Amino acid sequence: MALYRYHITPLSAFATPLRSDTLYGHLLWAAAQRYGEERVTALIAAFFEETPPFRLSSALPSRTLPLPPLPGIPRQRFKEQFTRQKSLVEMLKKYKTFRKLGFWSIEQWQRLHGALSQEALFIEWLAANDEGITPPPPHEKTLQSQPHVSIDRQSGSVLDSGGLFFSSATWYRPGVTLDLYVESEQIELFEELFNDVAATGFGADRSTGKGHFRFQRDEAFEPRPFATAGSHRLSLSVCASTETTAFAGYWSPFVKHGRTWSGFGEKNPFKKPFLAFGEGSCFSRMPEKGYVLRNIHSDSKLVQIGWPLTIPVTLEGHHAD
Repeated sequence: MALYRYHITPLSAFATPLRSDTLYGHLLWAAAQRYGEERVTALIAAFFEETPPFRLSSALPSRTLPLPPLPGIPRQRFKEQFTRQKSLVEMLKKYKTFRKLGFWSIEQWQRLHGALSQEALFIEWLAANDEGITPPPPHEKTLQSQPHVSIDRQSGSVLDSGGLFFSSATWYRPGVTLDLYVESEQIELFEELFNDVAATGFGADRSTGKGHFRFQRDEAFEPRPFATAGSHRLSLSVCASTETTAFAGYWSPFVKHGRTWSGFGEKNPFKKPFLAFGEGSCFSRMPEKGYVLRNIHSDSKLVQIGWPLTIPVTLEGHHAD
């Protein structure tokens, strides 16, 4: 499938992170609204039959990739390599800062030809004076909590006993853009559905103005470097599969507590929790199927799409397996 990149410009706060598995759900709901149940059922069948109409990344800070959760540098090797000019304590502090980074630059991935090791990445980070691998600057987005009143799900009104709960939302600085990667042979279909999502909003609290954005295709994007070979595949998405024993590599697991949209009258918004692998997971082996999770809701027609979009990397040194 052809690979595309889109620039997303947030126009409001986001109450729900723009991650791939949630975006799959929004696109399927958009297809149901636009084309009806028969068409969306066919789309889900295509995902289930290992011929997905599109594969999506999560939205990433512009020109960055998620940093893989590689094992740490062995202590003796660390002493030999990094304590020649500075003290061990000082270098360990720098290494701790480095380990907290969530992203590295596309330019660095291209410069290294996809060859990764914790040591090589740390050396480049030190040499670049924090410019080689950088998370989004703190001023580019702000996470804040907001109070809400509790709602009786039977009546749809505020609980008689009252009560507050808090949820967080992300505000982006004006001018910030995010990158979304899409693999598809039906890119016009994706853009049509994505336009519907942009028009109605993404995630929770759309009715109060959150989750709105605009997007455009990056016509200058060159996909050829992403088509090379590697020892591992770096996931740019939330990955979930029924074939969990078929994975090998390094990953960031978490339990996803999904919800479903109530726009078609569904009164139960809660899905069953499931295990997923976060963005940046690095796989040496992946299953060929099982990326559609079924029976995760009381309505058997509802599914969770966990198809990942991956790019090649090659692990070096003691990370290679």
